[in-house]
Amino acid sequence: MGVEREETVVILGAGLAGLSAAYHAQLGGSPFGLYEREGSVGGLCRSIRRDGFTFDFTGHLMHFRRPELKALAERLMADAGSELTAHQRRAAIYSNGVYTDYPFQANTFGLPAEVVKECVMGFIEAWGARQRPASVRRAAPRHFGEWVQRTFGSGIARHFMTPFNEKLWQRPLDELGCDWGGGWLIPVPSLEEVVQGALGIPNRKMGYNPSFFYPREGGIQRYPDAFALQIRSGLHLKHEVTAIDLRRRVVEFQNGRRVRYRHLISTLPLPELVRRAEGVPASIRRRVGGLVHVAVTNVNLGVDRPTIVPYHWVYFPEPRFPFYRIGFPSNLTPSVAPPGQSLISIESSHRPGRPVGREEAVERAVAGLRQAGLLRADDRITLQEVVEIPYAYVIFDRARARILSSLSALLRRGGVRSIGRYGAWEHSSMEDAVWQGKEAAEAVTGRRASTGKPRAKPRAARRPSRRASS
Repeated sequence: MGVEREETVVILGAGLAGLSAAYHAQLGGSPFGLYEREGSVGGLCRSIRRDGFTFDFTGHLMHFRRPELKALAERLMADAGSELTAHQRRAAIYSNGVYTDYPFQANTFGLPAEVVKECVMGFIEAWGARQRPASVRRAAPRHFGEWVQRTFGSGIARHFMTPFNEKLWQRPLDELGCDWGGGWLIPVPSLEEVVQGALGIPNRKMGYNPSFFYPREGGIQRYPDAFALQIRSGLHLKHEVTAIDLRRRVVEFQNGRRVRYRHLISTLPLPELVRRAEGVPASIRRRVGGLVHVAVTNVNLGVDRPTIVPYHWVYFPEPRFPFYRIGFPSNLTPSVAPPGQSLISIESSHRPGRPVGREEAVERAVAGLRQAGLLRADDRITLQEVVEIPYAYVIFDRARARILSSLSALLRRGGVRSIGRYGAWEHSSMEDAVWQGKEAAEAVTGRRASTGKPRAKPRAARRPSRRASS
């Protein structure tokens, strides 16, 4: 079959990065085609409605470092008739039978006295080592576990950082690189903050998301839907990519359609992009096979009781619990649950290809909730839904940078820009996905796109379905 059509820009994946790329290409006046495998937009930024509940594909919150993108989100949501609500973070850690404020390393008050002492003294020792003259300091840490010890000390490492991260990443910390932990993901407190947090003076505003926004109704799906409503044409749902000819610059889809492109913006996970790409040397395919990540099983439970706890989410570092984090979306907005009920989102990670069955996942989650005192014997569970996320968090091991470097020249020659959390194989936020889509659109079109409205009023289109395929 011949090539059916040509596009200046082909965009693969209608998650936030792909939607943003299409939106900004449209603002710049460049023709594009946005192709999505599912029957609705959003990627992992999606919500499902069941029996009066609305649950997301794990927690998604809107926080902004760039005023330009905050204004864009507010404008898009307003145009779509959706309202954002502002929140001050209420997050906690449950360990040693008590709740302490997030982040653990700066809020140890309330833990057993011997644990607080160990954490504070260990931090002081690590802090003192960092104050030594450069001539007598140790070499840079070799792996993430060593970075944790040198940054936080042995107590904080033992009681939170090591068990939590080993549970999340499903591997020892000496297998992880240390080129990500000290950035925006993990707050590093000052000595004064550690001491005041141990004395009961809370440090609640640390980290990248002390305040954030969330839709009042409809779950996080409202945000990608708001983008989609602005895209006048060029959005193609139920188009799964089967092959990409990098030499001829042709994309083939499962339904038989073939499209030639000048520029390709891909948000597919890098291993999936390479698997579909033709003409990739075997040596590079082997290297890309070395990219590692973890998958997540997300159990969503409805409970016939309001306000289980006052928190938005809670971390669980101890190995006795099967989950690493529990979210309470009905504390963000009551609209996600029927009146008088609560929605709980339980997250457990596992190595790819090793998920437990649905029934076992629910059983483990319920048992862990009861062990933590979050479920009572008389609680009635009104919803049980399990979402499996094969690509959840990429792992920054010591081979990652070398693998990405070996792939970049090949993709450039094929006219490909790979963006987004999984396309760039990085840790990034929803805001970062939107920004990368904007940058990619500007780069391939050669036009600076403001974040204003499209040149013509969007057509009164049918709102994309917020009910994800299941």
